Amino acid sequence: MNIPDSKIQSGHDRVSAAHENQYYDFDHDGGLISIDLEAIWAAIYRSRFWIGGILLVCFLAGVVFTILSTPIFRATSTVQIDQEAAKVLGTEDADATAAIADSDRFLQTQIDVIRSRTLAQSVAEDMQLFNNPLFLEQMNVSADSIESSALPPEEAQRELVIETLEENLRVSLPIDSRIASISFDSPNRGLAASMANSFAENYIRNNLQRRFETSSYAREFLQEQLQEAAIQLADSEREALDYARSTRVIDASNAASANQSTSANPQSLVTATLVQLNNDYSAALSRRIAAEQAWQAASAQDPLSLPQALNNLAIQNLLQERARVQADYEQELQRRRDEFPTVKQAKARLDELDRQITAIATSIQQTIKSNYEVALQQERALELEIANLKTVTLDEQEQGVQLAILQRQIANDRQLYDALLTRFNELNAEAGVQANNVSIVDRASTPIEPISPNIPLNLMISLFLGGILSGAFVFGREQFFDMLRTPDDVRRKLSLPLLGASPRVDADESVQDLVLDPKTEVSEHYASLRSSLILATSHGLPRSLSFTSAVQGEGKSSSCYATAIALARIGKRVLVADLDLRRPNQHRMFELENVDGMSDLLTGNKTMAEVTHATEHEGVFFISSGGIPPNPTDLLAGPNLRQVLNELASQYDILLIDSPPTLGLADAVEIGSATEGVLFVTEAGRNRAKNVRDSIVRLQAGGANVLGVLMTKFDAKSAGYSYSYSYNYQYASS
Repeated sequence: MNIPDSKIQSGHDRVSAAHENQYYDFDHDGGLISIDLEAIWAAIYRSRFWIGGILLVCFLAGVVFTILSTPIFRATSTVQIDQEAAKVLGTEDADATAAIADSDRFLQTQIDVIRSRTLAQSVAEDMQLFNNPLFLEQMNVSADSIESSALPPEEAQRELVIETLEENLRVSLPIDSRIASISFDSPNRGLAASMANSFAENYIRNNLQRRFETSSYAREFLQEQLQEAAIQLADSEREALDYARSTRVIDASNAASANQSTSANPQSLVTATLVQLNNDYSAALSRRIAAEQAWQAASAQDPLSLPQALNNLAIQNLLQERARVQADYEQELQRRRDEFPTVKQAKARLDELDRQITAIATSIQQTIKSNYEVALQQERALELEIANLKTVTLDEQEQGVQLAILQRQIANDRQLYDALLTRFNELNAEAGVQANNVSIVDRASTPIEPISPNIPLNLMISLFLGGILSGAFVFGREQFFDMLRTPDDVRRKLSLPLLGASPRVDADESVQDLVLDPKTEVSEHYASLRSSLILATSHGLPRSLSFTSAVQGEGKSSSCYATAIALARIGKRVLVADLDLRRPNQHRMFELENVDGMSDLLTGNKTMAEVTHATEHEGVFFISSGGIPPNPTDLLAGPNLRQVLNELASQYDILLIDSPPTLGLADAVEIGSATEGVLFVTEAGRNRAKNVRDSIVRLQAGGANVLGVLMTKFDAKSAGYSYSYSYNYQYASS
């Protein structure tokens, strides 16, 4: 039965998680990723001599490269690039790229202009470099490519000169500045300065030339367009005039009111008359409607109740007079009869006043009717006149459509002609003014110190490359060899419990002496292994346990011996049997002779009592391997192995078996399948993880129950770990 990882590794996990060199991060799924910084340092420490050699070689290569490199000088001239040239006349066009939002693109365009092939060709022509072989010599450029080129020699040399200029030109422009630096690199310090200045001067000269050529082309183009526009305008005016004469259509738009819009002006006399009559008709219609409504209201009312009558001053005076006479009449009636003369006189006065009031009111009502009739007559007269003019106007409009088209063409031609004339006059005024937006700030001076080779930079680069190569070497070495060096490697690469880890023993020390001394580190480690074995199965300590390894010499015999001593210390009766029938070694551990042993017991030549020997250690008994048989595999594969081992295990608390290694032999598989458990022993830093995995898989395929792994000869310092790692692991395992 396998030991649960939680029991065997819990202490070690707690120690490792709290270790100061353990770094944690989270992956994209939120899982915890552990980066063991101490393991990385350990890998570097193990390859420290290789790393030192790689760094030394790279450093020496950097020194040699620096010594053999040709000094390169760099001269720099600076130019100021304004986004818009200064205006001299005030009428010059603003640069199309003068928008603030487009400033970055404008400046980058200027940098590309400086790097252009055209500017390099201008510099070469200005400095007369195409026919000057000295230039290529000063630049340390071989002319062999000219002869091997498919181009003609003269053209090939031109291409080589231009390529040399472009390769050695450096242009930079800070983000927050308009001062561009134009640098040129050359082995000749004087040539570097002259070339940098030539690039700056030719850049300014080419910029002015481009502006002049643009302005000249614009003037020529505008002059041609202006001549065509003048001819077109004259033709348009002549055509409109001829048409007006032939149709006798008189344009009255110029006589229209200046306050009216051009589109609303009448285009002929007939149209103007019709428009005016239409306006009068609208006013007459409004007056007639108002008069009709007034008459309809007046005809339906009593004349005295009309507002016009009530507001009439004469009627108001008569009404006041009537009221006074009415009052006198009523007073006379109270004192006299109707036939009395004063009463009759008052009554006659009242009747006269009523007649006068009625006459005036009726006259007002008739006036309203007369106004309505006059308005109606005016409306009908205007309507008749308009009807007569409509026919004439429709006929004239058919002729006026073409005239309007011709007049619009005249207006468009005149507007185009005026715009072209204005622009042409401006360009003529600006023709002699060439304001430039580029100016030299500093001219290049002859450099004193070379920029290359840069000794500190070259050495730093060489060491940096050495570091990269060293890292790649360490990574490749760790991945290619994939050794089991530490207890953590066992758990991570084998997926098996680690039951213990014994330290490396010096050559001048005896394993037996260290195991027998309970105060030594070796004894303490095997005490930890003893504790792990007690928890290895459901019933505690396994009844039989075999020790095996991948190859010979990994310490399985010593581990078997030390485990027996550790179990005997707690009162267990332990039997150690040496089943390595090819190269037995266990009898040397107990300092006994290898006479009769397991080979005799398996063949039936001896009994268990005859081959079992008591050792000098209390509770520890031993059976040697005996004579070496001619074919150990056949002997171990026989039916007696399980019977013998079961009989031996029944007589003791535990049977410990020293088995042969697994690789290349089938002995360990046969023995492992016959025991209750197998403890796989591996030496730290000796075996590749794949070989150990293959051995364990082979054991498991044969029916063996691999309880766990024991790492031997572990030296934290040689593995690249500090002492605290070894101490922590020992503490956790215990």
